[in-house]
Amino acid sequence: MKTFRRLLVVVLAAMIMIPIFNACKKGAEDPSFSFYSRKHRLCQDWGFSFYKRVEQTNNNSNSFEFDGSSLITSYSNYRYVSHATMKISFNKDGGYLWDQYVSTDTSTYSFKEEGSWYFSGGGKDSDTKYKELLGLQPTKTTTVLQINANTTTTIWAGTGDLAARVYKIIKLASDEVKLSMKDETTYIVSNPNSSDLSIISEEINLKKNL
Repeated sequence: MKTFRRLLVVVLAAMIMIPIFNACKKGAEDPSFSFYSRKHRLCQDWGFSFYKRVEQTNNNSNSFEFDGSSLITSYSNYRYVSHATMKISFNKDGGYLWDQYVSTDTSTYSFKEEGSWYFSGGGKDSDTKYKELLGLQPTKTTTVLQINANTTTTIWAGTGDLAARVYKIIKLASDEVKLSMKDETTYIVSNPNSSDLSIISEEINLKKNL
């Protein structure tokens, strides 16, 4: 009888806690329960298992897609496939480093982006929960392009109220992260009098130990 009562208490406790765990979920694919905070889960070294960026202006579209080992770049009717690696690291002090390397038969290209990350979302007029969004605010980028024996290095650094990319967190687990972003901007052209619609979208899948 005592064993049955203990089992009943455990079952009832589990039934009570399940809705609480589900209410704590931020992303649609988040784990129902985790012993680790969202910050602890994010602050690791990650490899990109998938990345896609589409840049569209009116009827023109360019895309960049990484499948874990190759970068497929598409411009209009042209398509290029290059060997590539992509990694990103988040630290608990609020900094991140995005590292990308692309190589072809005749050239290499490396890109490093440093900046600050932060959780966002929530609020009275928002349809998101707090910590459902992830902001990346670049403060420095370094690109190195080497073609045969010629090397060009470009460095940009900024301070103050810098622009940030804000991603929706679809999944934040200890071994996998999924993010998505879509930004639409309308540019007014004075001569001739018209407007251009720019749409940038990104999908990111991160895996641990890649």
